[in-house]
Amino acid sequence: MIHSIRTHAFSILFYTLSFAFILFLLTPRPDEKVHQLLTASVTVDKNVTVEQVEEVYNDGSMTNQEYIDWLIKNNELETQHVISKNKIVVPIAQQ
Repeated sequence: MIHSIRTHAFSILFYTLSFAFILFLLTPRPDEKVHQLLTASVTVDKNVTVEQVEEVYNDGSMTNQEYIDWLIKNNELETQHVISKNKIVVPIAQQ
């Protein structure tokens, strides 16, 4: 048994590392997800909250909190609740 492992050590190591590398390449990275988003400009009513926008437009590609954080950051909102702008940009889907 040990003799067979020694004679095939390079092959075993090569295939193991190749498999690990392929898994690494196929695993999505968190920051790649953000770059793949499609966005749309939407008109919102006065006093609408980011939570209400998230309920309507979140397609499931982000968690609720990630979506809300994205809205606040990318629309430069001053508050986490009431949106004071008429138009905001929302992520609607992934490519």
